Amino acid sequence: MTGPRTATRALAALALAATLMAALGPAAPAQEAAPSLEVVLTAISPVVGPRAPLDYRVMVRNRGQQPVRDLLVRTRLGLPLDTRSELATLLATPGGDPGARPLDEFRPAVGELAPGAARQLERRRVLLGQHLGDQRAGVVLPLSIEVQASGPDGPVTAALVTYVVDLPAGARQPLRAALLVPVREPTHRNPAGDFVDDKLAALLSPTGSLGAIADELARPGAPTATMVVDGMLVEDATAMVGGWRLREKGKRTTVPPGDPRSGHADRFLRSLKAAAASHPPAAFAYGNADLPALVRAGGGARADGPVAKGRNVLANGLGTAPDGSLAWPVDGAIDGALLQALEQTGSDVVVLEPRHLPAPSDGVTQNATVDLGGGPEPQRALVGDPVLTGALTDPRSASAPVEWAQRILAETAVTWLERPNSSEPRGILLAPPQDWRPSGAFFRSLVRGLGAAPWLRLEPAPALAAEVPQGPAETERRLATVTAADVAAGLSRTYLDRVEKTRAELESFARAVGNYRPPDGSSFDRDLLVAESSDWRPSSARARGRGYVRAVSQGIKAVYRHITVGSTPVTLTARSGKIPITVANGSDERVTVVLRLTSPKVDLPGTSEPFVLEPHRRTTQLLQVGTRATGSFPIRVDVLTPDGEVTIAGSDIRLTSTAFNRVALALTGGAAGLLLLWWRFGRRRRPGNGH
Repeated sequence: MTGPRTATRALAALALAATLMAALGPAAPAQEAAPSLEVVLTAISPVVGPRAPLDYRVMVRNRGQQPVRDLLVRTRLGLPLDTRSELATLLATPGGDPGARPLDEFRPAVGELAPGAARQLERRRVLLGQHLGDQRAGVVLPLSIEVQASGPDGPVTAALVTYVVDLPAGARQPLRAALLVPVREPTHRNPAGDFVDDKLAALLSPTGSLGAIADELARPGAPTATMVVDGMLVEDATAMVGGWRLREKGKRTTVPPGDPRSGHADRFLRSLKAAAASHPPAAFAYGNADLPALVRAGGGARADGPVAKGRNVLANGLGTAPDGSLAWPVDGAIDGALLQALEQTGSDVVVLEPRHLPAPSDGVTQNATVDLGGGPEPQRALVGDPVLTGALTDPRSASAPVEWAQRILAETAVTWLERPNSSEPRGILLAPPQDWRPSGAFFRSLVRGLGAAPWLRLEPAPALAAEVPQGPAETERRLATVTAADVAAGLSRTYLDRVEKTRAELESFARAVGNYRPPDGSSFDRDLLVAESSDWRPSSARARGRGYVRAVSQGIKAVYRHITVGSTPVTLTARSGKIPITVANGSDERVTVVLRLTSPKVDLPGTSEPFVLEPHRRTTQLLQVGTRATGSFPIRVDVLTPDGEVTIAGSDIRLTSTAFNRVALALTGGAAGLLLLWWRFGRRRRPGNGH
């Protein structure tokens, strides 16, 4: 509802908020030690109706330095919230709506609350009755819960505002909703595979954010949620299950499998596998690779490696093949080239930030789905609701988890009430940031509340994209133009070019050495994929990314530097012939190579046939050469990878050619012989001998 009634309700909320603040009195100076109360919502029913009472419970904490007693709890209902803007106004009002209609009042059994103590009060069940929403499909009402107590210096008061959703007749056509749950973490390992800290273990523990997510979604009967999991995290957690190396402050220790931190990783993986079996996940590109920057720097093919790696690791590590139809790229330079690259990997649903596909402002929440092209089955975008995204990350979700989860439920209820039981499917996407770290209490309250809300139908994100059309506004939604800031947010082209150059060197190395495994058990291929992670976007983190590239280059050179070329001079006594070239392999690897000889005055083959250098042995190859002059010439000998792309080693040898000196000597000798014969026979034929 809009117009005068909306304005009246907003003004009423502000006036009632001012009344509550006046009742609470001016804030005490910070230096005073007056008793202060805190009231925390610990449980509330997600929906009420004629036969479904309001079920709620609160906890009270005495944050003062003196005891309080004679507690009194009062609850009141405020005016219905007809629009999301009204809800936003109420949320922005200090103190909230204290409510105009008394609902419940009781004195808890707590006689006295000592300083620093906290007590859970009695569970309350209150039937709200009928006609709260004026015969509408439902209403969302602010609920004020106020606790008063007596202290040595007088009365003290604390209050909170939450929300009640009243659906008298239920919901025939629920609002479709999908909850994205990112399960990822920047790697805590260095290129050698050592963990640089044990912070990941804390995140994977049952009290940590990632551990709590996995445990909750592994619970039998857990509501539908769409996990998007990073294979790099699965690998890191798997490495922690057995004995793992921890390097801190220059000291390296081994954490055994029986350590509680290893146990946390093991439990996390078991829960994640169970959750994946019930809720098939989607996969992040490995390490949440910076796909926008990669495609911009090198074309769509640059996306194939990290996308395929991310999916393969999940399939092997979790035992459940991920849904390849959904992609959630890191934000950045989102353009048609990136969307096409993702479509070529099989992703026909792409999760994008709202700013890339601005929604029309017509007073009604737009569906999360946006068509990205023509044709009967175009690629689709799923756009998260920006208000809900902000609510999911609000710091108050950690300090007041139940209250804040109920606030999100109220937002979805008001959205449904915009067009209750719409004949056309409507749908929203709850998409937190990819680095979301909800508290366990908030995540549990949120997921269970969403699953219990009758005005919502939770479903996997790909199903939401398939079943809900773009709309309800018919306005075309076009992809926003990529800005300079979008491009600058990603990894630089110079950085990514260095990664790609090193990858080309690694491909040549693989042709020469085969399936090489570094002594520390790391993987060069993995290192380069980690180097492409969007985690290295901040300048403060870029050095870590370069470290993975450097580890590959140094690892390749560590093998190559043990290969040398002999420099013993050789002599060629004919115009052509074979000369020996000796190559020594001091490494532990069998290396396949070719030789390339170059010289300005020697005719040489282009490259030799490939041959194998055995570990710790010398190998001599005889190569056919030819000379065009007499003398001593340098020949450059280069040892190359079989594809001829990378020079492994090189040296100069000196070739001495005597072929032309021998020919000249032979010619001179022949001429002298002819002269001698001519002289002898010529004397016998002289006239006057006997005349």
